[in-house]
Amino acid sequence: MSLDLQQLYNKAWLFAAQAHLGQTLKASDLPYAAHVAMVANELIFADRHESVGALDIALPAALLHDVVEDTGISQQALAEVFGEPVAATVASLSKNLIAPYSDERYLQGIAAHSREAAVIKLCDRITNLQSAPDSWSHAKRSSYLAESAQILSTLGHAHGYLRERLLAAMASYRQRYVDIN
Repeated sequence: MSLDLQQLYNKAWLFAAQAHLGQTLKASDLPYAAHVAMVANELIFADRHESVGALDIALPAALLHDVVEDTGISQQALAEVFGEPVAATVASLSKNLIAPYSDERYLQGIAAHSREAAVIKLCDRITNLQSAPDSWSHAKRSSYLAESAQILSTLGHAHGYLRERLLAAMASYRQRYVDIN
């Protein structure tokens, strides 16, 4: 990773950490910034296997992917700090900007936006499948797995390595959280 990308990573991570300050991971005391760092980590390692697209867009957008959806930060504010391509990528990943919302419209919008958006969503879901909140019912866990299959079906073509990572994460999640007796 070049020095410029390292600086961009730090700038985006600090921005995201500040924006998500006070938020924690579901069913955890960990700060929400841990999640966005894990998503960016997936992206960095995926790029070592196969290009994720423009890293100067994908890397900050991975760190910022939930800022518009989960905080008071606007797409315009992101554009002013990180440029329009990063802000537009983050916006494509923000469910709250889709009206009326449907999973299909959301995923099709990501697929139509860019390879960078698609790989970030794949990284996000891989990260999210690492655990399930204790408060989730079996039905919720099962529906989350089904939603993961929809993500794989719609976006898996964007990156072979991440497709395989998501398949493995889904199998592990199924075993640990769905097929339990």
